[in-house]
Amino acid sequence: MRSERDLLRWLQRHVTPARPDIRLGIGDDAAVLIPPPNRQLVVMSDALVEDIHFRRRYVPAEAMGHKALAVNLSDCAAMGATPRFCLLSLAVPPDARALAEGIVAGLLALADRTQVALVGGDTTASPQGLFIDVTLIGDVATDGVVTRAGAHPGDHIFVSGWLGAAAAALQALERQLPPPDATAQMRFLFPEPRLKLGQRLAERQLATAMIDLSDGLSLDLARLCEASGVGAILEAEALPIAPAAFAIAGEPNGARHLALDGGEDYELLFTVSPEQLPAVFEVREQLAEEGIPLTGIGRITETTTVMLRHHGALRPLQAGGYDHFTRFEKDGNGATDSSA
Repeated sequence: MRSERDLLRWLQRHVTPARPDIRLGIGDDAAVLIPPPNRQLVVMSDALVEDIHFRRRYVPAEAMGHKALAVNLSDCAAMGATPRFCLLSLAVPPDARALAEGIVAGLLALADRTQVALVGGDTTASPQGLFIDVTLIGDVATDGVVTRAGAHPGDHIFVSGWLGAAAAALQALERQLPPPDATAQMRFLFPEPRLKLGQRLAERQLATAMIDLSDGLSLDLARLCEASGVGAILEAEALPIAPAAFAIAGEPNGARHLALDGGEDYELLFTVSPEQLPAVFEVREQLAEEGIPLTGIGRITETTTVMLRHHGALRPLQAGGYDHFTRFEKDGNGATDSSA
């Protein structure tokens, strides 16, 4: 990349072809988009900051771009929405300009697979450290959006996929160990948001509340419970812990810690009323054919406390996932790879 203008020209050659819902795309002061009829717009934004969300020494440029879009797609999935357009803002330090095209290429590859059009954004120089910010625009039926605030006492708690794989892969990288397995490394570098699952749950109105697991199950469940004004009991023996978590931790308690607090799983955590369980079991069978487990891990309670039941004993579950601001207060630098 020789200049900002060169990058803009490169983008114009590589973005999604013309679409009927894009009246004006990259190259002007703003994009002009045509929203679908009878749908609500859903807008989300996430930023990735070097040495907080990723480290250049072991995260390829394409993975940076992929994850910058993926974290937004995961939020979109948690709302039950369909992604449509994205904006990319990229701040690049002088020593990383060669990475810019790789970052954009990684984002565009995922955008193409998920039918998301890159319609604008900004590029700028950074005095130090890469900064990647993506804004995603999607839409959802007027009565189809799912929030964190709809869980009720008696609802069942479900989670998709396996937990702790990304955290295990990160630990291996930080400790300069071989990756625990190829699946875990891909879950860390190239997470796959559960868009179809979120859309199925929303379209069939099966989930009473939903959140994506970005900062760790313990913290994200606490957020859902706080928004809904409820508590929960998690069953430790039911947690779908990834084999990589056992491999890197070496013992069950450490593996469970990675599953509860590790973060960056980008799975969906959602609640279901007892009446809707048969329909959710149908969805579970469909996901099993795709190799994605859907696991019941607990129940929503009236109290506002989140509890963990392990071998029959109940104890309060501390929200031990990743919080950017408290992490800065604890260690003074916030360095991690866990995303918001």
